[in-house]
Amino acid sequence: MRDRIGLWTDITLITVAVLAPIITRAGDRALPAMMPPLAFLAAVAVAGQLLLETDASLRTREAVMFVQVLGANAAWVVAATLLSTSIAAIGYLTDRRRRTAG
Repeated sequence: MRDRIGLWTDITLITVAVLAPIITRAGDRALPAMMPPLAFLAAVAVAGQLLLETDASLRTREAVMFVQVLGANAAWVVAATLLSTSIAAIGYLTDRRRRTAG
């Protein structure tokens, strides 16, 4: 399953995690820092439905899918969250410095 939902989703997640705090308004910089885990969870929940290949119950299939996909991609989610949080923190500090200087 990792091959079918993996790399393109991971790269997109990192790209959006870097761009989102840069283009967000100064007062809302904390929001993109919280979004990578939620965005990846939503992507897995939606796209993963098409990738399930088992005859088990819905709850069992969902549990297996989340464990397989989120577990295999945990490093990407953590990296995206750290990047997004770092960029948001730098933006916050820059905005704060600009307000106090001017």
